[in-house]
Amino acid sequence: MIFGLAICLALILVIRVFLTPTVMTGGKAPEIRIDWDTPAAQADTISFSGSDDYICTASNDGKIVCYDRIGNKRYSANVSGANRAVVSPDGACTLVYSHRDPDNTRLVFLDADGKESWKMNLPSAVWSVDAASDGDTAIFVVGTQEKRIYYITISKKSKRYRRFKSLGIPVSLALDLRSEQLLYTTQQPSTLRSTDLRGRVNWESNLDSNKSHFAEPLSNSNRFVLRSNANNPKDDGVVTLLEENGKDIRRIPLIAAEATNVHISPNAAFICVGYRKSIQHSGQSMPERHAALYDYLGRKFWDKGSMLLQVTPLLVLDTGFVLTSDGEKRLFAVGSDGAIKQVCELPSSLINFTKSGDGSQAMAECADGRLYHLHIR
Repeated sequence: MIFGLAICLALILVIRVFLTPTVMTGGKAPEIRIDWDTPAAQADTISFSGSDDYICTASNDGKIVCYDRIGNKRYSANVSGANRAVVSPDGACTLVYSHRDPDNTRLVFLDADGKESWKMNLPSAVWSVDAASDGDTAIFVVGTQEKRIYYITISKKSKRYRRFKSLGIPVSLALDLRSEQLLYTTQQPSTLRSTDLRGRVNWESNLDSNKSHFAEPLSNSNRFVLRSNANNPKDDGVVTLLEENGKDIRRIPLIAAEATNVHISPNAAFICVGYRKSIQHSGQSMPERHAALYDYLGRKFWDKGSMLLQVTPLLVLDTGFVLTSDGEKRLFAVGSDGAIKQVCELPSSLINFTKSGDGSQAMAECADGRLYHLHIR
């Protein structure tokens, strides 16, 4: 009996160790190079495929452009009234739509050459979309204002869909074919739910109705992130790191007065918190941008920022290195030991930054009107 209990306890320990992300620090700072660039005027939104192999830009007037990660333009298409594009991980199909527009509820599916292969007219506005691939089939999930979720499969042989009811309006969707699970957040009411691919609930949690909630998967972990932004911009929000079963691991407040932003590494091991603070200098209040690095248990590695070096975090890698901006052209890598190294200088000041799920690449919009693709390794 005692021997059997010991075996069970040992197995539990092994399982916990296996599921816990390893916090490995140190190593060589990442190298960053600019691979290619494109006009930013046609890219009001930017999205990476789930595989991080494809990048789609969409303009507010329906211009859709798809690239591979080395900058080859796969196609350019015009879809009237559309302003969003989501490409499947294999690049075979792109779903184009108008975000939260009750006057345009059409879904348009483009093939790998940018030609229309199918379209659907939905009864209400599209609020959220995610994509996956299974063999030669592209799969999309679409959440609508009528509190429905559509599960759509597109292949050369067939185009099908099914739908099921959602408790509220699906604000964000995360599709995981590996676990046959759909993770999503809703409003009216505000919930976080895990279901199977036919809508049967695995677990659910009630959320604060005064916030808008967005679930984000992490590409190198079974954990996920819940971003809860206050509906009133003067109120505080929160970012929560959760286990696959919805159990809280770490909660990081988003303090409105400090303009807090939070970045979590793809393996869920590191958390970087950027924030703003005011200091008194020569009788005047001066703003400083700071960043602090923690592990997922809350242990602090460093906190950096000064008047001379404004530190704005852009992403954190699995190794614990944080890519930061000085608010102008320069990008720095900060190691878990706090050592800082300049790793890139952009052609002009950074305006916006969109990273891939695995942190291996990013699109940097600069003040010269160009989008620059950054290769990070």
